[in-house]
Amino acid sequence: MAYDDLLVCFSSYPEATPPGVVSEAARVTAALGASACAVAGHIEIPLKSNQLAEMLLHLSDLARDEEAKSLQNAQSVMQGFKSAAQSHGLSATTTIIHAELHTLVDRLTQMARTRSLTILPIEAFASVPGGLAEALIFGSGRPVVVFAHGQRMPPRPRFERIVVAWDGGRAAARAVADAMPLLRRAEEVSILAVIGDKPSVPKGALGELVRHLAACGVAAVPQEVTKTDPDIGRVINDYAVATGADLLVMGAFGHSRVREFVLGGATQSLLTEASIPVFMSH
Repeated sequence: MAYDDLLVCFSSYPEATPPGVVSEAARVTAALGASACAVAGHIEIPLKSNQLAEMLLHLSDLARDEEAKSLQNAQSVMQGFKSAAQSHGLSATTTIIHAELHTLVDRLTQMARTRSLTILPIEAFASVPGGLAEALIFGSGRPVVVFAHGQRMPPRPRFERIVVAWDGGRAAARAVADAMPLLRRAEEVSILAVIGDKPSVPKGALGELVRHLAACGVAAVPQEVTKTDPDIGRVINDYAVATGADLLVMGAFGHSRVREFVLGGATQSLLTEASIPVFMSH
């Protein structure tokens, strides 16, 4: 196995993560390790006391119904993941955490800090307000694998063909280090440098990374492509698809502004539009 102690995050409210996505999550998780904990939220909806509103709208009853819905969804998703995990030979436990919607992201991020790796379906974080993907990637201190329903999944129970996107930066270096267990057991590893995107990526810049990976037991093939599209994420994705890769490894870039968190161009693009699962570190 590549990693111990994995975490898999699912959505329970306002909608549950679909069964097909839950099944794919088990497949991705089994390709990364042998044991995992799946987590979803039992959403609590606090109400401020308002006697008139309560008389007219019965808000407390509506809130309790929504809380019950989230619990039922969470239980269904957890059961679905355990069943799918068993079919992939994955040892799985489940946890349902009680949290309000605005605190759920913080709770999941705290859990991720004591896990080797977090797996996150796009369908799960799209329905959780508060930037779950960004919080996990930039706030957990641990790598995150993001995938979407319908992406190319590993044909066997592990990732065999991996592309590493390299720009010479700190985040990319961290991603390579975090992904080393996967790189060491992969059949093919390609390192991609996109020329013309950043001054830090001149031609011939991959030699030292190839040397380092070889010293770590990874025979990597360097590849340089010229940037032909303003969307650098699309350039990287197209290369990964053309080479038949089943996993993309990259550093994630983002920075804070007043009242918002701004993702780097490639990070934003590949977070939501990649054709294969993406392993991200910051």
